[in-house]
Amino acid sequence: MNRNIIACSVILAAVFGQVIAQRNPCQGIPDGAFVNDFASCEGYFLCLLGQPTPAQCPPGFYFNEAQQLCDFPQNVFCHVCNQQAGVQLFPHPTVCEQFITCSNGISFIGTCNQGETYDVELQACKHEARVECQRVRCPTIDNPNVVVFIPGTQSCEEYFLCQAGTPVQRFCAPGLHWNRVAERCDFPESANCPL
Repeated sequence: MNRNIIACSVILAAVFGQVIAQRNPCQGIPDGAFVNDFASCEGYFLCLLGQPTPAQCPPGFYFNEAQQLCDFPQNVFCHVCNQQAGVQLFPHPTVCEQFITCSNGISFIGTCNQGETYDVELQACKHEARVECQRVRCPTIDNPNVVVFIPGTQSCEEYFLCQAGTPVQRFCAPGLHWNRVAERCDFPESANCPL
């Protein structure tokens, strides 16, 4: 019962926070500070006189709000939600005990209790003996001769690229889907996306 109350409180706090952020991401933020643009891992806002000025990190870097700088993707948790309204749950791409919650466009990682695994079909944590989970793990050390891709979990356009042991979210160009067999973006009729 307490777990459900805590989960509802977290979701309501995230929803309330997003409503405020939609009005003005710089509301209550000191001048000269940078804040996340949750619609893009590379995007951020500079707050001056309470007003947001959009900016973007150079290609290959994600904005790290905690450090107030553009950083390597493996150092930043960023998951762009495909829906900007409502709450959606997705399995973590590589860790069976974790899941990703998207609440009104803002994402965060949830972790099941010890001995539990996230059940994709039920969208809930269950005892690990009752859940079959076989996720591909990113290698901890990159091999420059082998690129490791992981299929997406929330849409046909999404896929992950392993970088320094971390799955980095990527998207195919509009109109294309991730082809799990060929490991490339492809026409939808060739990709046969199961999502």
